[in-house]
Amino acid sequence: MNESRNESKRAQVANHVKDLSLQERQIENLFRTLDSDGSFDPPAGGLSIAFVSKEEISQIHDQFMDDPSPTDVITFPGDPEENIAGEICVCPQVAYEYASENSGDFSKELSLYLIHGYLHLCGFDDIDESDRAEMRQAESQAMAILENAQAIANFELRLD
Repeated sequence: MNESRNESKRAQVANHVKDLSLQERQIENLFRTLDSDGSFDPPAGGLSIAFVSKEEISQIHDQFMDDPSPTDVITFPGDPEENIAGEICVCPQVAYEYASENSGDFSKELSLYLIHGYLHLCGFDDIDESDRAEMRQAESQAMAILENAQAIANFELRLD
């Protein structure tokens, strides 16, 4: 793929969570909507999305950040020379638990995690307080863009 920086990219989706139902085209549409809006500066290239279990996200968190606790999303930058925008690993179970505890919508929460990873790839950070405030503002803006375009992805998680 030879894309300009703001041209939409194809999202490669890997669902490692057997109880999660999703539609790949909705996830691709979510990123296509954000790319085409022009509010952010996404890197060019393919985007890899991995939906992983709480155990898997804990292992990734431990391996790359020396923290074995489960987390919501981990983002890895890509390689522009290889035309790879990056990889976003998200944990649906963490989203489900958070949405349940806060009377939120699971699909919106999981979409927010995808937005958060996307914004990291666009250069946003959340290390210090001022960066976190900027990230939260960008998340709100991105969520509004998706809601206005009716591009929030629908997810279902069947818990036994």
